[in-house]
Amino acid sequence: MPKQDYYKEGQLTDLAYLILVSLADPCHGYMIMSRVEEMTGGQVRIGPATLYTTLKRLTEAGFIRLLEDSSTKKVYGMTEAGESALTVEIEKRERYAMYGRQAMQGKEGGTS
Repeated sequence: MPKQDYYKEGQLTDLAYLILVSLADPCHGYMIMSRVEEMTGGQVRIGPATLYTTLKRLTEAGFIRLLEDSSTKKVYGMTEAGESALTVEIEKRERYAMYGRQAMQGKEGGTS
């Protein structure tokens, strides 16, 4: 059975989501890792192998593209498709957070 490609279906893993957010401004791999670690307060740290595997999959899905490929660094940027996917994902995650808050508020008023 072939592995499902969630990216091509418009679904982003948490890691892919964070990488796309970090690419709001184009940057190179080390900067992506730094931005993700900084925005998550150190809760998410990406290793190089994981980063470049995810970058490859995001490129294949058409969400990012290589902007610069020099001998010292590769700079990536988000495509229009990536911006659309990120917008959809942000809205979805906001709804999910709202559902969670509503469920927890309902729990507070109920009995245990």
